[in-house]
Amino acid sequence: MEMTPSNLAMLCSAAHFLEMECDDDDGPAGTPNLKPQIEKFLDGIRFWTWSELLEALKLCQGLFSFKGYLEILDRIVDNLIERLASPGITSPNTCSSNRSSFQFSCATSSNNSWRNNCSGATWWFEHLLFLKIDLLDKVIRTMISYDFDHGVVSRFLFHYHNSSCLGAAQAEKMESTKVVIDLVLLLESRSISCKDLFNLNRSAVSLKMSRSCINKIESLIGPLLDQTTIDYLLLPSPHGKGQAYDVDFVLRLVHIFFFGGSFELTSNRLMRVAKMMDLFLVEVAPDPHLKPFEFEALITVLPDAARESHDQLYLAMDMYLKLSI
Repeated sequence: MEMTPSNLAMLCSAAHFLEMECDDDDGPAGTPNLKPQIEKFLDGIRFWTWSELLEALKLCQGLFSFKGYLEILDRIVDNLIERLASPGITSPNTCSSNRSSFQFSCATSSNNSWRNNCSGATWWFEHLLFLKIDLLDKVIRTMISYDFDHGVVSRFLFHYHNSSCLGAAQAEKMESTKVVIDLVLLLESRSISCKDLFNLNRSAVSLKMSRSCINKIESLIGPLLDQTTIDYLLLPSPHGKGQAYDVDFVLRLVHIFFFGGSFELTSNRLMRVAKMMDLFLVEVAPDPHLKPFEFEALITVLPDAARESHDQLYLAMDMYLKLSI
């Protein structure tokens, strides 16, 4: 049988189950060793088309359970990432390599060139949605090791998460969310969309993910609090709490913003957060279920120096006191 990218996975599986991967002394008498032939076939991987590479990767996902074949999966993943990182790759057509110079161009490209190229290259997002969650983890970590633009990786992760959760069972959604959270934590915070993080948080909350998972997302949102808008803070209160909005969630984010990171807190950043918090106060002040100690925590969480004006603060206090009297 001729070896092709489309039957590579089948041959690997057959070699594993028929014990055709051992030296003559280790395997059954007269059994040929297919593994060297498979590895030799992979020497020509740089000449595969993009479609052939994707097909091989899709079919070889099952090799995760065969320890002896993980290096074959590694070679396919590495080649895919090299092509995406190669300068001038803007479509599947330009990503298919039939030139012997392909490896040379990848090897001599600087990390900055890869970053600049990847920053606008999102055409491949739909092509990799077939990845199972364990292979997604491997692909993303490989991308990071190749110094891929973190903004592109971040956008792909959220796109993958949204797609993988459509019509999925509860357990699958939870697994996808957990892995995506852990992978996003590997990225530079400034490369992550605040909107995407809030959406991820909403998904995690609705799925009743563990407190540790929620904490991880909040640790990413907190430092970006000055980039968000009031709409994202108006998260419905957990069932049984009574309040309209989740006040504890907002207080945790503000605490992380002030004390949870090594980033610089400039006066402009402080004022943006202060304005947003005052808007939040005005939103929650009319809530008859908001407890006095919670309202007090909201009005005292910011230092006075962060506010340019106290007008919104006084308005919120007036609204709350009128309801309480």
